[in-house]
Amino acid sequence: MVDFILSHVPSFFWGLSAFIVFVLILLKLTLKPILAALDARDAKIAKDLGDADAANQKAQQLKLDLDKKIRETEDKVSALLAQARREADEARDALLKKGSAEVEQIRQRAQQDIEAARHAAIVSIRKEVADVAATVAGKIVSEKLDQARQFELVGQAIDAYEKSKA
Repeated sequence: MVDFILSHVPSFFWGLSAFIVFVLILLKLTLKPILAALDARDAKIAKDLGDADAANQKAQQLKLDLDKKIRETEDKVSALLAQARREADEARDALLKKGSAEVEQIRQRAQQDIEAARHAAIVSIRKEVADVAATVAGKIVSEKLDQARQFELVGQAIDAYEKSKA
């Protein structure tokens, strides 16, 4: 076995030398393109990551801007609704005041009409009472009557008045 090893040592060295030369040539020819490809791939990945970061930041900024606009719009809508409620309340209050004023005017006119009708009725009753009293007094003066006859004449005059009204 020692003989076998000793007889093959020069072949082993030549084979090892050829392998080393082959590896050196292979490294010399392919190492630069492989490293260049790896560097290019690293650069592309770094660029893609940078682009993704930029896009992410831009998206976050857009989201913040949209959220701000949504809040502003909600605030505007709330302000418009509050203003509309105030205006509706003011309009309702104005209508209530106007309605109350109209009701008060109608009530005052009705009160005045009632008062005028009452006054006219009193005047009419006074006139009729005066006519009845004058008629009764005329009959009493023209006839000297006793008290019973006077009451009877007054009753007849009142009955005649009531019949004329009916």
